[in-house]
Amino acid sequence: MAPKTYDDPYRHTCLVPYVDVETAPPNIAKMIKVHDFRRNIFLTLAHSPGLFPTFMGTIGGCFRGEVRTVPLLDWQLIVLRVATKVGAKYMYDVNLPVCELYNMEQAKIDNIGSSPESVLAGEGPWTERDRLLLRIVDEQLATFTNKEETIEEALTVLSNAELVETLIIIGTYCTLARIIRGLRVDDDQPIRPPQLMDALRASVTPDQKH
Repeated sequence: MAPKTYDDPYRHTCLVPYVDVETAPPNIAKMIKVHDFRRNIFLTLAHSPGLFPTFMGTIGGCFRGEVRTVPLLDWQLIVLRVATKVGAKYMYDVNLPVCELYNMEQAKIDNIGSSPESVLAGEGPWTERDRLLLRIVDEQLATFTNKEETIEEALTVLSNAELVETLIIIGTYCTLARIIRGLRVDDDQPIRPPQLMDALRASVTPDQKH
């Protein structure tokens, strides 16, 4: 079957059209234009003007050190693990620059797709805390639940708030991955615009004590 063509230079694979920011309701247009560069995922989520703001509020909370409880690099470890394991390339590509900006170890980035078995076996560059986070992610992706012993071990390292927030992050980014993959959202062009790092410095803030 010949590939479909669309009257939109940014749309090659997406199964729904991107929302036109010029005709979107003002509050939705403002959220779409949160950055000075295009993000196709925002233009897809904006089809749901009722849920888009709330969903973006949850993701936006992860960006803010004064809001999230989980440390920044824990959040990004979870996101990259989810993206890698479910094959959400778009989600991986837009989050990798955050990891780089805040100096995630290259060895962790390189090994983010390592098998659950290797994590359990103590292999790889992971700290004890990393291993527990990865175990929580892997069990959730495989079974939608966690072993009681995993949660018990996690609570020796994570606070109650961090544990619950970890599960919220997994669920939120799994939802995002389902939309990206299910609707075939196009990669952004470019994925790394020149002003990206400055935008991330402004929008993704360091950890703050709670």
